[in-house]
Formats: sequence, C-alpha cells, structure tokens
Amino acid sequence: MASTPWHLLTQTMDIYTATWSAGTDGVPVGTFPGTASASVQCNVQPTSASDALIYGRDTTTKLFDVYCAPITNAGATWTITPKDKVIISGVQYRVAGQPRDLITMGTVYVVTLERDQD
Repeated sequence: MASTPWHLLTQTMDIYTATWSAGTDGVPVGTFPGTASASVQCNVQPTSASDALIYGRDTTTKLFDVYCAPITNAGATWTITPKDKVIISGVQYRVAGQPRDLITMGTVYVVTLERDQD
C-alpha cells in the first residue's frame, strides 16, 4: 500500500470557504471568514510557464499544480471548490477545479490553482 510522502509536502495551504448571500441587486455575494476553514500540507509547482513556451502564449494568469495531503493538519478530510479562496505562503490563489486523486490510492491529491501575473 502506498503512503503519503509527507516529507515532500513542505508548505501549508489555507482554504477559506465563503458564505454566500444575495446582494442588494440580487447578485450572489461571497463573504470569506477571517480564519481558514481547513489547513492542508502541500507543495506548489508552476505549470503555466512550460505551456507558454510550448504554445507561444502571452498570458496574464499563472497556473499552478498543488500536490496536497489527503487529510487536513487536524486529521480530517477536506474539500475545495472554485468558489473557495486559497492562501499559500501569504499568496492568494483562485481555485481552478476540483481535487484529483494523483495515483487513485488516496495518498496525494492535485488541485489546479491560478493567480494573476505580478
């Protein structure tokens, strides 16, 4: 049985889940809490730089694959959706999809995140 490679997950991903309500014009408005809903050990890897070179793309959005532990730092399962906000090492990211099970054994999940280019 495979085990989670904890020694490679050297960063912490804080997930903030918004509370949604209707704004004054009826458009949904998300309010994020001051504390994270979950904290997960992870490792961030940029992916968009190679895409830009291969496809000759000049983009203002950077993509990242984030390899994550299957449980939070508190030992619970976690979820993430494109409506959530993520902060890793003081940098805020947008969620670009659902977590994927890297090797279908529940040991490492991969989430694609994005942020605007500096």
